[in-house]
Amino acid sequence: MKKILVPIDGSPNSIRGLEKAIEFASNDNYSITILHVATLPPVHIIGHSKDKVKKSLAKKSQKFIKDAEDRCINQSIPFTTKLVYGSDPAYDIEQFAKKYKHDLIVIGAKGKSTLKRLFLGSVSSYLVETTKTPVTVIK
Repeated sequence: MKKILVPIDGSPNSIRGLEKAIEFASNDNYSITILHVATLPPVHIIGHSKDKVKKSLAKKSQKFIKDAEDRCINQSIPFTTKLVYGSDPAYDIEQFAKKYKHDLIVIGAKGKSTLKRLFLGSVSSYLVETTKTPVTVIK
């Protein structure tokens, strides 16, 4: 079975990416990995224990991760969900795809970024330029 990696961040574009991945998976023998990279702030900024920050980030992502899982369930698409903590989502996604040998990455063109105006689509651009895994970018 081939594997599609779908990074999500709760943005409308990431959900469109998931919908396209579900379409691909329903036409072929694919499974989907729903991946959320929770970005940890630098250690000197945190002010709380790392575990407390991780719990808070996981809680904030629960709703859109559950929504993504429900979309796969409703279409009878096999899936797994992964929540990873990192500092550079683009790099973390690339490494995850490589480590777990995904056949395709389907990602929304723009996500939720605190620097959205400066780096519009920076994660998808990075993946297109650097990863050896094929990438489909959804607008």
